[in-house]
Amino acid sequence: MQTLTIQITDNNALKAIHALEDKHFIRIVEHNEFDSPALPGASLTVTAFKNWINNAETAPTLDLKDAKAKWAQKRKQLQKRTK
Repeated sequence: MQTLTIQITDNNALKAIHALEDKHFIRIVEHNEFDSPALPGASLTVTAFKNWINNAETAPTLDLKDAKAKWAQKRKQLQKRTK
């Protein structure tokens, strides 16, 4: 299982997400407890920001070609399931 946080700004996209939920392909979690500086929320302290940058610089990287290939495969799977 993987957890994904998305912000939906289009009604048609929201309908597609709910269609996936109706087919039991995904589960929508209303209440989230994600503590990430990348998401909207409370401001970071300078120390927390420095720690976040340090963690980002030392974390393993992902090749862009691999990421695009993986996303293309997942996109095809989602498109097949929503038709």
